Amino acid sequence: MQIEAHFDAETVKRLEEQSELLLRTYQADFAKDPTSPATETSRSNMIALRHSISQIYGAAGLDVANAMSFPSMPDGV
Repeated sequence: MQIEAHFDAETVKRLEEQSELLLRTYQADFAKDPTSPATETSRSNMIALRHSISQIYGAAGLDVANAMSFPSMPDGV
C-alpha cells in the first residue's frame, strides 16, 4: 500500500478516530435494534464518511480506510 505525502500522521489519526466512533455507534445501535432509525442513521454516517474519504483523497484514501479496517459496508447490511 502506498500512502501519498498529504497523509500526515494527524490526518490519519483524525480519520481513524472518526471511523472508530462511527463504528462503535453503529454497533451499539445495531445491538439494540437492527432495524431502528438510529441504526439506519449510524449506517448512513459510516457510508458517508467512507464516501467522503474517497472523494477527498481518491484511491489512496480508500487504502487508508482499508488499512484502518474501516468496513465498506457494516455487517448486517
